[in-house]
Amino acid sequence: MKFIEELKEIGLSDRGSKVYLALLKKSPISGGDLSKFLSMDRTHTYNILRNLINKGLASSIIKNKKTLFQANSPKNLFNHIKKKENVIREILPGLESLKKETIIKPNVAILEGKSGIRTILRELFESNTNEVLVFGGTGKSYEILKYEMGHHEKRTQKQKIKGKIITSSELSGKLFTKLPNFKIKYIKELTNTSTMIFGNKISINVFEDKPFIILIDNKSVAQSYKKYFRYLWRAAKR
Repeated sequence: MKFIEELKEIGLSDRGSKVYLALLKKSPISGGDLSKFLSMDRTHTYNILRNLINKGLASSIIKNKKTLFQANSPKNLFNHIKKKENVIREILPGLESLKKETIIKPNVAILEGKSGIRTILRELFESNTNEVLVFGGTGKSYEILKYEMGHHEKRTQKQKIKGKIITSSELSGKLFTKLPNFKIKYIKELTNTSTMIFGNKISINVFEDKPFIILIDNKSVAQSYKKYFRYLWRAAKR
């Protein structure tokens, strides 16, 4: 069913997503008919409906002495997200106070999946760097975060971040090779791994079946990678 994965990304469960999508198509509908339509246990269906109502994504009406359920506007999904943001804002000061000042930030971290890519992008934007260097660019981030990369592109422009990318000539014309403020050069080789250097950090991105990222935070190592990048940049072709 289309949109299930996207709805799960913003916090709905698998069954909650299916019920909400069915409501959008079938509203108004009784709980019993909805459970039959989805081949879902009747009790589970009603529990999920109550949950969607609590989230402001569904509502009930009485028609001919019968309770029917209907989907509310999909725009209410924004309210669902804002509630989570408000909760985070409320507890953030308390969580920060639990953090001991003596904790030493690790030099190396392993990040996995979509959340790992999002973390790297957040690290980039919070680093206040104005230059990004990438070699072995694959464009896989655009496939994995296809609904989010447009926003990140705009933020790159807003923060006036410039960059250089070395990638395979086989990927010429892909979206990531058309980024504003980025210069592109090409080599023949194509791999599933890319390396991004920004500030004192190096992100080694491995795009296999289960993507993972090795993040290194070290000034000396970053300087070495930058020297290596400059050598590759001179050897690569426009």
